[in-house]
Amino acid sequence: MVQFVQIFYLCSFMNNIKNNLLLVLFTLVTFTVSGQVLKRELGNSLFSNDTTRMKKEIKVKLSGDTKFTDYKIISIDYDTTFVDTTLTLKKDLKFNYIRKDDFELLPFHNQGQTYNKLGYNFENNTLFPEIGITAKQYNYNTVEDIYYYYVPTPTTELMYKTGLEQGQMLDAFLTMNMSKQLNVSIAYKGLRSLGKYRNALASHGNFRTTFNYQSKTKKYFARGHFSSFDLFNTENGGLTDASIFNFESGNSNYIDRARLDVNFDNTDNMFEGKRYYVDQNYSLISRNRRIKNQNDLIKKDIIQKEKYQRTINRYQKDTANLAINQSKIDSLSFLATAITADTSQLRKVLFKNEISLQIGHILNYETKHYRFNQSSTYSNYGDTYDTPISDHTSFQQRENQIYAKFKSPIIGKLKAKISYYNYNYHYTSVIFDNAQSITVGDKLKGNAIAFGADWKTNYKNFFITANGSTIVGGDITGSSLKASAFIKKDSSYTFKGFAEFTTKTPHLNKQLYQSDYKKFNWHNNFSNEDITNVGIEFSSNKWGAFRATYTLVDNYTYFNENALPTQANQTLHYFKIKANKAFTLGKFTLDNTAMYQKVAKGESFFKVPEFVTRNSLYFADHLFKGDPLYLQTGVTFKYFTAFNASAYNPLLSEFTLQNTHEIGNYPIFDFFVNAQIQRTRLYFKLENFSAGFTGRNYYTAPTYPYRDLTVRFGLVWNFFI
Repeated sequence: MVQFVQIFYLCSFMNNIKNNLLLVLFTLVTFTVSGQVLKRELGNSLFSNDTTRMKKEIKVKLSGDTKFTDYKIISIDYDTTFVDTTLTLKKDLKFNYIRKDDFELLPFHNQGQTYNKLGYNFENNTLFPEIGITAKQYNYNTVEDIYYYYVPTPTTELMYKTGLEQGQMLDAFLTMNMSKQLNVSIAYKGLRSLGKYRNALASHGNFRTTFNYQSKTKKYFARGHFSSFDLFNTENGGLTDASIFNFESGNSNYIDRARLDVNFDNTDNMFEGKRYYVDQNYSLISRNRRIKNQNDLIKKDIIQKEKYQRTINRYQKDTANLAINQSKIDSLSFLATAITADTSQLRKVLFKNEISLQIGHILNYETKHYRFNQSSTYSNYGDTYDTPISDHTSFQQRENQIYAKFKSPIIGKLKAKISYYNYNYHYTSVIFDNAQSITVGDKLKGNAIAFGADWKTNYKNFFITANGSTIVGGDITGSSLKASAFIKKDSSYTFKGFAEFTTKTPHLNKQLYQSDYKKFNWHNNFSNEDITNVGIEFSSNKWGAFRATYTLVDNYTYFNENALPTQANQTLHYFKIKANKAFTLGKFTLDNTAMYQKVAKGESFFKVPEFVTRNSLYFADHLFKGDPLYLQTGVTFKYFTAFNASAYNPLLSEFTLQNTHEIGNYPIFDFFVNAQIQRTRLYFKLENFSAGFTGRNYYTAPTYPYRDLTVRFGLVWNFFI
């Protein structure tokens, strides 16, 4: 095995904040090694049926034979997966700005802008209130999005993708173990993309760093992270009426999209924030750990005894010098006799016999700020208090949680927790408007005490999980109960049923908002949203994957046609079914994902397309002698039925109800070529190459066109010592 050192300098990125250049520099020392590193797919296992091939394990001189399972990725729930350098179609689907499968999302024309929703997810609701500003949250990393690591050698991943008109995206990541006890990681995702339309610049930065520590005695454990983000966008408010006509008619004078007039000039918004998170615990009881430590000492003595005996045997075979070596033989025999350990002293350790008790503490502190600036007013937004427009919303939240975790073969895993939470959502002034007869306060501030418990257990292939929390005191109310049960038969199939019941405070920006625009000022006292979500899912290597959910929401809160927060007076009934199945014939594969949705009640305020589909037909094979290149190439077809999609409001950074403009019912064809050379994955794509012959009626939201034909290129590059 040949090893060589590569010093790689990453990231020189422009961030357009007052036209200054932000330089982000990573100096990553990496070693090229042979082999393949694999993992199981992160996230929901339902659509994680990728197959992988491993030619050989990584050979690392520094630490001996290192297996792919030694490169661990650990989730917030302590689920462990492994680093993956393979190339699959599902990797291509996640090769985007948010690095997630965006099947239920419809991107705007520029990378780094927001997404319109083609489907909704009412699962994993948070108990405590959130700021809102939902259109800016797609590149925001929640606590659940942060992973922790354990790696035997420094590990690096570099992702690069071209932007749209003068831009690019870079996501650079490095993790290493400083010792067997301590792992650290650092990552930065930067984006700058001008876009083809006027005033559509996206300039984003997302920094995160983590640590993962365990004491030598394995009794104390700590992990945490720091996350910082700044998401800056210039906003154009969509095309004017005249520009929409010129766009749809295919006027050749406007092939250059920058020539089309837009509604906003000199308008921008910024969403930024920081989070500090620490989780630590101490083991009070750990019976199996004591047994394991005892066994390790016994095994060490046995190995030493066997070593003495091998040396004695070697001396005894040397008959010519036996007399000379006799004193050495006697000395080693004495040492070997002094070791009384043998294999009969080893105690069998089984998982089912483990009993442990841990106490721990979690600190989560987070700040968020949202700003909207506009030098000249927009008449459709109405009268103003002041010009230019300068709106600023701030939010801070802090959670302290104390917990105890108990594990036994009878009970399973049980976690009891108590949390103290406080929040401060605020502005810098109080508005008294006698003309409109409104008074808008400057803050929503409060605290809450919550009790909760999490439980996991299993019997053979049958698994049960449940967790619940309720607020027992403070300025807000709420509760959450989630439960699931599933059967897993090796890797053949998984069948799962789940239910979730949540009552929670609506987003804070729907309850209180201040703006220099008079229309966008309110102080509401909304009731809690009550959410019931039940569903089933099934996945099989043979039959594919299937998932169905039925959701009921009382007091559903949304922004109406006038962009004002409103609480529905009837219960929302929402049904969604999603299926995935791939068919392979020789070297060709047809991968299909389809979704059907139905709003049984509440269709007047909740809009979704009835049918959404994505179908990829591609060729895949190894090329050239020795299989140095793995190639995938094919076409992806995307389609959704027409519906009154939500309108985008850049001032609120929210989507609002509208009933006058349908979008959809247009095909989208993407041509792609993906290749893998060792641990380097290359991506090439013609996005929406069908735009030239399907007409100019493709929109993401009213007045916001979907992407024209675009050529994109990128790569994902992994390094290991």
